[in-house]
Amino acid sequence: MQIALVCQSYPPMVSGIAVAVRHLAEGLAGRGHDVLVLSASDRGDAYTETRNGVRLVRLSSMPTPARRRQRWSWWSRDEVERHLDTFQPDVLHLHDPFLGAMVMPGYAHERGIPLIATAHALPMYPASQVPDLPGLRSLVESALWAFGSDLISQCQAVIAPSRYTARQVDEHGGPGAVVISNGVDLNRFRPGPTSPDERQRLAGRYRIDPERPIILHVGRVDREKNVDDVVRAAHLAMASVDAQLVVIGDGSRREDVEDLAEDLGIGDRSRFIGFVEPNGDLPDLYRAGALFVIASDLESEGIVVLEAAACGLPIVAVRATSMPELVETPGCGYLVSPGDVRRMAERIVDILKDPARREALSLAALGMAQQHSLEKTLEQHEALYASLLSAAR
Repeated sequence: MQIALVCQSYPPMVSGIAVAVRHLAEGLAGRGHDVLVLSASDRGDAYTETRNGVRLVRLSSMPTPARRRQRWSWWSRDEVERHLDTFQPDVLHLHDPFLGAMVMPGYAHERGIPLIATAHALPMYPASQVPDLPGLRSLVESALWAFGSDLISQCQAVIAPSRYTARQVDEHGGPGAVVISNGVDLNRFRPGPTSPDERQRLAGRYRIDPERPIILHVGRVDREKNVDDVVRAAHLAMASVDAQLVVIGDGSRREDVEDLAEDLGIGDRSRFIGFVEPNGDLPDLYRAGALFVIASDLESEGIVVLEAAACGLPIVAVRATSMPELVETPGCGYLVSPGDVRRMAERIVDILKDPARREALSLAALGMAQQHSLEKTLEQHEALYASLLSAAR
C-alpha cells in the first residue's frame, strides 16, 4: 500500500505524537509498504529525505511558542497537494487535527481515497492551556469539539489510542472510533539489565547513585504534565525511604522543577537529565528505575507508561483519562486523585518497602505491555487500511 501520514511533529522533534507516528511509519515501511510522512520541518527550512525506509517531506516551519524542540507549519494547500499527488497515496492518515484538517478532507474526497484520523489529543488538552478566566476554557473546548466533530464527519475511520479517548470521540458524533494502541517496541523496551555493567555505566554517565532505588519520571517538563507534583511526592517519600529522583525530559518548566527540588532539600538526590534519545540510553534508564511515577491528568494513552511497563516498572499515576485502563485494570500499579501528592508519596513508599508487592506489580506491568506490542499496532492499522480500501473499491 501507498500510505501517507500527515502530522505537525515528527522526530527529531519531541512529543508523544511524534513518537507514535515514527513507530507507525517505520513499522509499516518495514512490513513492505511505501510510506510518506508530511510534517513540519525541524530545521525551519523545507527539505526532503528518506530515513529508515520512510520518505520524509518537511515543510517550512516556525517555532512553537512555549514548547521547546517543537516547530509547526502552516499548511499550503497547493504545496501539500503537489507532494501528495507525486506520491499518489492509497490512504491518507491524518495525525494533525487542526491545520491538516483544513486541507486533507477536501483532498481525500476529490481523489476518492479513504481518510483516517487518529485522536491523539482531545480538545480538553489545548483548552487547559488557555488563561484561567471564567468560562474561557469551556468556551475554547466547545469550539474545538465543534471543529473536531466536523473533521470526524468527513473521515472514513477515526482511531483512538485508548478506550477512554474512543468514548470521548463517540460522544461527540464519532463514527464508532476504532481503538488501536500507539504501541511499544518490546524489542527495545524490555526488562533487564541487558548487560552486567549497565547500571554502573548509567551511573557514571548521568551521575546517578548506583545503590539507591530510582523514582523515575519520563516526559515533557511542561505545565500540563504536573512534574511539580512528582517532585513533591518524591520529597515526601524520601522522608521514609532512601531513594533518588530521576527526571528525563525537557520543557519550558525544567528549570522551575529543578529549583523546586533544591528548595525542598532533595536537590542532591535528584537528577534532571533532559532529553534522552529513545534509540539511545532511554530503555536502559527505564530498566534502572525501581518504579515509574506520572502526575499528568491529560493522557490520551501515555506512551511513557507503556515503555515503563514494558521494562517491568510498577506505575504510580493519577486517576484520570486513560490511566485506569492502563494501570488499575491490569493491576500493574496504583492510582491516586489528581493533585494528591501525599497519597502519591505513600504509594511510592509502599512499593519500595515491599519487594514482593513490587515484583507482583512488575509482572503485571509486563503482561499489560504485551497487550500493547508495536506488532499488534501495525497489524491493526494494516487491517483497517485494507478494509477501507476494499470498501472504497
